[in-house]
Amino acid sequence: MWAALAAYFAFTDLQISISVVNAESGWANFLKDFGEIPGLLVLFCSAHIFLASYSPETRFRKITLSIILFLGASFLSGYLMIVIYNGLSGSNSIFQEYKIAIIFILLVLNFLLNIQIRKLKIPNSLVQFSKTSVLLGMYGYLCLIQPIKHFWGRARFKDLDVFHSNFTEWFIPNGINGNQSFPSGHAAMGWMILPLLLLVFNRSKNVKVSLLILIISWGLAVSLSRVIIGAHYASDVLFGSSIIIVVFLALTKSYRDTFNNVSE
Repeated sequence: MWAALAAYFAFTDLQISISVVNAESGWANFLKDFGEIPGLLVLFCSAHIFLASYSPETRFRKITLSIILFLGASFLSGYLMIVIYNGLSGSNSIFQEYKIAIIFILLVLNFLLNIQIRKLKIPNSLVQFSKTSVLLGMYGYLCLIQPIKHFWGRARFKDLDVFHSNFTEWFIPNGINGNQSFPSGHAAMGWMILPLLLLVFNRSKNVKVSLLILIISWGLAVSLSRVIIGAHYASDVLFGSSIIIVVFLALTKSYRDTFNNVSE
């Protein structure tokens, strides 16, 4: 299905966008502003849980990992604030004006939060959930999505000239030129909630199916919204979604039987 869609969008990307783009769409603009929040929350919580529960074999790895996870959680908390504030007010000028103070406050609050989390008894399901989420964000989003976006240099539909002369198909890399349409980071973040399935590992089939339907619906809605507002093409969201899904499945091989049971 993925290969068929990739081939189809190679010839229809521009026509699809011309037909469906509506920059004034209310629901699509709502997801533009707030569609990343569930995925960011999953990553933020996972970074803290992983930081509080994981104990590497060597002291060097423990210190290194702790610094990375703590800074990552602090960054995610700041980015969450910016996304929410910008979505509500349409501006993030306050963060530019008080940048240093906000960074300091976030570092202190995240430090205090992690101390409290360490006092809790964290079940194994949460530990596995946090580890999978962190690795999904690292491998899927940071190591694949972001580098490809910068290197591919594909112009967004909303940035095309009146004759669409700067449009390029998804399979043509343009190099680093400031354009970052392919693949879609928003679509990828929409699927970042997939690790929630690990939290219902031992629950009933109905719970698993319901959560799976919710996750798929959210991922598809966020992905579609990016095409509707002209921020991405159909192929952009296809590849952004596929990368996260494939990396997630690769990280959860030991849970494959459980996931298979959902579809039976």
